[in-house]
Amino acid sequence: MLKRRRILLFTFLLLFLLKADFCFSFSADVKPICNRKYFSQVRSLISEAEQSIYIILYIARYYQKYPDSSSNRLIRELISAAKRGVDVQVILDRSNWNEKNTAENKATARIFSEGGVRVWLDDFKKTSHNKLIIIDGRYVVIGSTNWSYYALDKNNESSVLIDSPEVADVFKKYFAEVQAKSEKFDASESPPKPSLGKRIRRLFIEER
Repeated sequence: MLKRRRILLFTFLLLFLLKADFCFSFSADVKPICNRKYFSQVRSLISEAEQSIYIILYIARYYQKYPDSSSNRLIRELISAAKRGVDVQVILDRSNWNEKNTAENKATARIFSEGGVRVWLDDFKKTSHNKLIIIDGRYVVIGSTNWSYYALDKNNESSVLIDSPEVADVFKKYFAEVQAKSEKFDASESPPKPSLGKRIRRLFIEER
């Protein structure tokens, strides 16, 4: 599926994420998927997943007015994966300082949950700025790309696809650490109604 190029990947990013005192080095296949290449590659990976998909996202948007938007299509692809028996787990950011992002992520969490995807909201006092995908214990996608209109269709974004069970295992452990401090989303709760002021602000504040 991938045009592979063998390189030695020194995982400095893992040191930051895991706060480790030592350095790992793994042989891995790495493919840049920048800008518009991200969507097609990630959609393909999700559609071909057989066992598991674990995701942490800072921004995940489902646009009711734009059903064919790129983020909507990725979200629907995840729901389809869950319905065919893939273990799909998603952690979304929530915070005590960015009410808009928290509210929008909760709206997406509800869509995920209703579609059979298990969803968690991260520690309220933390900001999960991650854009991390782990598929089938083998593929890792990590970089700057949020699941929003601007990130997927307009912005300059840099991400990489890593094919390495060893790297995937490290990030699976990191995912579990974040998940352990997160709260399972309860779809039975009624969604809060935003105030008039917040609804007006949403008309003029665009997601990046």
